[in-house]
This record gives sequence, structure tokens and C-alpha cells, in this order.
Amino acid sequence: MKKIHVFALNINDICEDSLNLLHKKQQERIKNIKNKNARKQALAAELLVLYIVKKFKPKNISIPPLRIAGEFGKPYFAENTDFKFSISHSGQWAVIAVSDCEIGIDIEKIGKLRTSVAKRVLNEKEKQEFFSLDINSQKIRFYDYWVLKESIVKATGRGMNDSFSDIYIRFAHKTRAEIDKKEVQLLLLPFESEYKMGICIFSKEIYKIFTKILSYHEIIV
Repeated sequence: MKKIHVFALNINDICEDSLNLLHKKQQERIKNIKNKNARKQALAAELLVLYIVKKFKPKNISIPPLRIAGEFGKPYFAENTDFKFSISHSGQWAVIAVSDCEIGIDIEKIGKLRTSVAKRVLNEKEKQEFFSLDINSQKIRFYDYWVLKESIVKATGRGMNDSFSDIYIRFAHKTRAEIDKKEVQLLLLPFESEYKMGICIFSKEIYKIFTKILSYHEIIV
């Protein structure tokens, strides 16, 4: 059985002095983010990238690492494209998933029911299921759909260039979707009650997922 590791870091636990641990290019990028919360989210995400490189020691990647982004934002290391990971952040959390296959992760803080957005991002079959639910269930289901669709477009590397309404998610004992005529695995991961977290795995193999909330000390040692 293969493994996927998911690590989470609370942005309120970090110190902005840790910016100095990052590659100079990442330092400059984060310094230019004006919104304080967005800046802390970005810093936490890069600290998680630093953590996975130190922990898994992928070949040819130096410390501090410099991850780059594809045309639609998919992160990767030019020195080792076989080292697969995905990043997300929302509210007070940043998360990262590490695997040996194409992977996408998304976390979202549960907010208001956005019915107008649901009408835009769900396809007709999904709408039938969604609008058959009561209002409270619709709110939860909306964020289920959102994090899973986000995780899919992160895994494909095409980002929002893929229309959410073109993706059909079938909720069942094993949640599935078909992307580029390939079936992918989708999972909703347990996390804090105010958040939804979803993951997309571009593989038919069985994976065991290990989720860990990291302390700031574990990141910087």
C-alpha cells in the first residue's frame, strides 16, 4: 500500500522572522503581499515546502528550496519533477500533500451558502442532487464539491482553465470523477469542523493517507 502525507500548519503559530529561512526569491514574493493574513498564509505554505524537502530529502533539491509554478500555478521543482506535492491555504490553515503520483489538495473554511456560485460550478446531474437537499445540507455539500473540484484542477495542473461545471463528481462509498477519460480518486479528509479538505489522486492504486498538524518548532528545526 502506498502513502500520501498531508501536513498542516496554523498560520497564527508562526513568526514572520522565519521568512529568513526561505529562498531569497520567495522572501521577496511574500514581502510584496500587502494583506497581512494573505502574507502569513503564503509564508506558512512555503515553510511547509521547506519542511517536506528536509523530511523527504528529494534528489537534487537544495535547502532553502525554490519551488516554481507552472502556467496555471501548479507547484514543482525544476530539479526533480518526480517529487509531487500540492499546496493550499484558507483561514488560519496552510496544508501540503506529498505523494509519488499527480496529486491535488484544497482546504476551505466553511462560510455562507453561495447558491449563485453553486449554479455556476455544478453540472446538471450535480445540481439535481444538490437542490434536493435542505438548506443546511446544501451548505455542507457546496464545500464538498468545491474542495474536490479545486483538488482536481490542482492535480491536472491546468488550474481554473478547467471549467468546474465540466467536472462530474459522483458521491458514493468511493467518490470518483473522470478527467481526460481517466478515473481519479477523490477523498474528503477529516479536519477541523469549520473547514473542508479534499484531495485528488491520479492513480488507481490504494493509498493510505497520513495527516499531521505540525507545530512551528517542528518546522524550523
